[in-house]
Amino acid sequence: MRKNALLTLCVSGLLISTNALSANNYSDVNTQQMPAQADNAMFDLLARVEQLQAEVQQLRGMVEEQSQTITELERKQKNMYADLDGRVQSLATPAPAQPQVVPAQPGAVAPAVQTPAAPAVSAPVPNVAAPVQNAAQGTEKERYQQAYDSLRNGHNAQAVKMFETLLVDYPAGEYADNAQYWLAEAYKVNREIDKSRAAFNKVVVQYPNSAKVPDALLKLGYIEADMQNSVKAREYLLRVTNNYPNSPAAHLAAKKLAQMP
Repeated sequence: MRKNALLTLCVSGLLISTNALSANNYSDVNTQQMPAQADNAMFDLLARVEQLQAEVQQLRGMVEEQSQTITELERKQKNMYADLDGRVQSLATPAPAQPQVVPAQPGAVAPAVQTPAAPAVSAPVPNVAAPVQNAAQGTEKERYQQAYDSLRNGHNAQAVKMFETLLVDYPAGEYADNAQYWLAEAYKVNREIDKSRAAFNKVVVQYPNSAKVPDALLKLGYIEADMQNSVKAREYLLRVTNNYPNSPAAHLAAKKLAQMP
């Protein structure tokens, strides 16, 4: 009986030892496989992160490119509207060729009448030409045309002085409203915003029946919009569209209103 019991205990001990060794071997295998799986998952994650970073950089490049394109389009649009506005203003002003043609006609007729008198032609010509030149420099019409031509040719400082002097000499003259308007334009070109605003307001207040009033209101709206005074800008632009709906300025005012937020 004792021998059998001892034999049973020995067999049981061997079985327990065998099971323990098997369990240890299994755990070793699992611990060896787990790091390999973790490494593979980490590599996959890093690869996805790098791919996402590349896609983000690509998207940023596209956004920057589109921003540059939008900025360029906005600049071209502003230049287009400025050019269109200048053309409209040139069509609304009196024909610049008329003041130059009118004083030239008397000078052209006088030599033709005196031509038959052969020896007397040379003496009267200087006497007739001198008054024509003086009149061209002194009449309101000619002085207005000279100032306008100076502005069109880019001589802004000279044009400002000529318009200011003309308005002092002819404050209620035939060309006073136009002179006041183009004086305001000259100030605006020189970036003298306060003077330009005041000069455009004078067109509206002092010459309410002038054809330049809607154009002056339009430019006041442009100035206030550039100064980020959107409420005041809308007020001027709406006055143009409501009070002068058939004017070229009303069309430009409506476009400006549509662009404003």
